[in-house]
Amino acid sequence: MTMNKTKRSDVDVLTAIRDRRSIRRYTSEPVDDDTLHAILKSGLCAPTAMNRRPFHFVVIKNPEMLAQLAAGKKYARMLAHARAGIVICGDNTVEDRPEHLFADCYAATQNMLLAIHGLHLGGVWLGVTVESEWYHLLQEKLKLPANIVPTAVIALGHPAEERPLPETWESEKIHYETW
Repeated sequence: MTMNKTKRSDVDVLTAIRDRRSIRRYTSEPVDDDTLHAILKSGLCAPTAMNRRPFHFVVIKNPEMLAQLAAGKKYARMLAHARAGIVICGDNTVEDRPEHLFADCYAATQNMLLAIHGLHLGGVWLGVTVESEWYHLLQEKLKLPANIVPTAVIALGHPAEERPLPETWESEKIHYETW
């Protein structure tokens, strides 16, 4: 995938953080390669422990593959209607501390979700439980090497729904200096 254009967002970062919602329904409009590139680049910009950068991303646009992955997990049904999916994986030979591997991959996942929102698309984070049936299905279908751990999946596309903005400020969860 060769990209020549640099995508820009007209959404400032604080607005993107506040307004992003999990979008599970998508139109049939495809997501172009330049937009996917911008999303992937956002993931690659995520901070990592000791700058080890253990993440890898598998982009899926094939509707049959998306449907097969959707069928493997009850809460992944929206993948069957997504215009693309991104599987966020970590290389455990690059980062052997599981807590850092997952934190690094989740930081990349959040960056990509914010980019998706900032580019006026919709996306949802799908968790992958280690050693679950879906984990093994992802490994098998995507032909992941033994050292590559699927950590999360993002379903994305042009939104066909709007989600309300809930109040998220909870002062009882904020502590200063001590608990």
